[in-house]
Amino acid sequence: MDIEALELRALSIQAAREFFIKKNYLELDTPALSGELIPETCLEVFKTEYISPSLSKDTHRGRALFLVPSPEVYIKPIIAQTSRSVFQISKCYRNAESIGNIHSSEFTMLEYYTVNANYKDSVKISEEFLSHVSDRVKENPLVDGDVLKTLSKGFDCLTMDEAFRKYAGVPLSTEHSPEELAYYAEKLGLGEAENYSDWKEDDLYELILVHAVEPNLPKNRLIAILDYPAFVPCLAAENSKRVLNKKNEALEWKTVERWEVYLNGVELANCYTEERNKSKINSYFKNENELKQKNALVPHPPVKNFGETCSKMPPCSGVAMGFDRLIMLLAGKKTLSPIIYRNNF
Repeated sequence: MDIEALELRALSIQAAREFFIKKNYLELDTPALSGELIPETCLEVFKTEYISPSLSKDTHRGRALFLVPSPEVYIKPIIAQTSRSVFQISKCYRNAESIGNIHSSEFTMLEYYTVNANYKDSVKISEEFLSHVSDRVKENPLVDGDVLKTLSKGFDCLTMDEAFRKYAGVPLSTEHSPEELAYYAEKLGLGEAENYSDWKEDDLYELILVHAVEPNLPKNRLIAILDYPAFVPCLAAENSKRVLNKKNEALEWKTVERWEVYLNGVELANCYTEERNKSKINSYFKNENELKQKNALVPHPPVKNFGETCSKMPPCSGVAMGFDRLIMLLAGKKTLSPIIYRNNF
């Protein structure tokens, strides 16, 4: 990293703190280690152990601990306890990541949770935040002027159903069975439908999203995709509406209050209206934990009583933003290497 990159990172972090502190968000500084984690089958974690000074190599092993992939595991209990809007800038850790242009096993995450707000409120807050950071770093010589203009213009929003229809030709809200999605995967040149006979709808959805939708999103604009299908498990609040299929039959389309925002093909941030229904959270934990224990390279214990904890939170919306990616985009780079301290693995 050269001095301009160091200064850009420092100034961006300062700008983030200024923004949220001015809005009366409480800054948190939670631990990097936990004995229990939120089960997420989409990622792997790092495991270590605490060895008591009283142990020797001939005695039993120490206590298993895990590097947190997100501070959410600590943040939500604090929100439940304080009913405060909060933010945190911290290192997060994800194992088995493909170390590449925009991925790193250790990375900086900005998370901010706004009480008495939903995912659409967080669109406005995030637009204001990005505009503020852009203004604060504009004098840095590394900063890309075109990116500054883009970050100051706000989000172009569309639903996931609209994105699938527009960029992949898939009417997701009315045709999302495994058979229907396999048909569209073949039509998009992603392989013959019969090859996907044992795939589930969420896997086929992800296939089409990654290979047909995301690559076709407009560049040089902040594109926010809202209302993800509810068949993709996550801890976001659920909605449903009636839609008409090609035969003019009414169907129920279930979505979750979630968005992700992209710039120049890079996913920058992810947002939920946070789920607070105890039974739904417990069901999510049960299903995800069963899969995690069966398939994970590094299984871990799930957090106890997390559904009970989240049920005590006020209505709130949380955003997780890849802070390294934000700095990379501000600098007009296509890779993280110039703007992060690269680790040795």
